Amino acid sequence: MLTQQQIQMLIALPKTIVEKRPSQGYREENGSRRCDLDLQSGGKDDDGAFTVFVRQNLMFMENFSIGLCYRKTDLGIGKFNLIRYNGPHGERSRSPDGHYAKSHIHRISEQDLASGSTQPQERDRTITDRYATLEEALPVFFRKIAVSNHHQYFPNFSQLQLRLSYEHQ
Repeated sequence: MLTQQQIQMLIALPKTIVEKRPSQGYREENGSRRCDLDLQSGGKDDDGAFTVFVRQNLMFMENFSIGLCYRKTDLGIGKFNLIRYNGPHGERSRSPDGHYAKSHIHRISEQDLASGSTQPQERDRTITDRYATLEEALPVFFRKIAVSNHHQYFPNFSQLQLRLSYEHQ
């Protein structure tokens, strides 16, 4: 299993996007627009595989999810999300902390991985005001997971990132 320190190291490991599917824009599937990314890490000690998924509901654009997935066969579990940035899922919350109605971040924990599940869920969550839309969340997410070349695959968001950086100075 992974320790909390190892999980944080995997998230912070420098990465680059090597493939985006579809290569331009998004595909529509099950009422959402989505794309998937294959990443290459710069970690010498890591032989796992990283991918990113991006999904956005077509009817409720604030409802989106961006996740960093990890797969390493010797862990004995399937692919799992290390960290996931979500927009609000709706006005009403089914949870005491109200996270369904607000932007929030899910993180996998050592306890989640030790649960015995072959597909552990990231139960740790934090409500955030760092983003409100998918366009705002993408650059924040890519900085958090240390992806250096995201602007090549999401050029429109690079302009937004520059504007947001300038406005928050």
